[in-house]
Amino acid sequence: MTPKDKRERLFKKDRPFIRKLEVFDGNKYHKDIGILWVAYQKKPFPWLEKNLNQEQFARKIEEISKSEDLLVAEDRNKSFKEKGPVGVFSVTSDGWKYEPHVQFLPWSSKKNILRVTVAFLQYIRYSKKVGVCVVYSLEDSLSLFDKCCEYGVLHKVGKILNGDPRGDEWVYSIRGKRDVLKVRR
Repeated sequence: MTPKDKRERLFKKDRPFIRKLEVFDGNKYHKDIGILWVAYQKKPFPWLEKNLNQEQFARKIEEISKSEDLLVAEDRNKSFKEKGPVGVFSVTSDGWKYEPHVQFLPWSSKKNILRVTVAFLQYIRYSKKVGVCVVYSLEDSLSLFDKCCEYGVLHKVGKILNGDPRGDEWVYSIRGKRDVLKVRR
């Protein structure tokens, strides 16, 4: 089975939807912040301090959204009638190289995690804003990213011994559609 056939099989009924995180709805916080707050209460995000109250949490998300792109991944999940948020991506970029980080919400299933990751990398792969996407992984996420390689949306680059304080780090990448010649002009 080709990588394209695998992707078509994975997205046979529909595909996850990736969109920008909404912080405000008029002059109050958007429901996205409320959903993230529920997720944070169930399982604190490792990139935020623990024991924040709701107002502190909302301000932190607002602050992060000013310096990084925050994207919400929605997919079918038993916690929602229709599609609902199952993950949040933060993406840092220098205008050429994109480095995504994802926080899957506590109710995300293994299938949600695979579908959203493949859909996100496919989205990045065809973006004309992206020169290259680089993904760094620790050992606990290797099977997910190796699986993404089978779907043709990622390539394993190598291993960095002691690349992280927690241990070895593996590097993956995928080219975007941004034109090198347009950047150099």
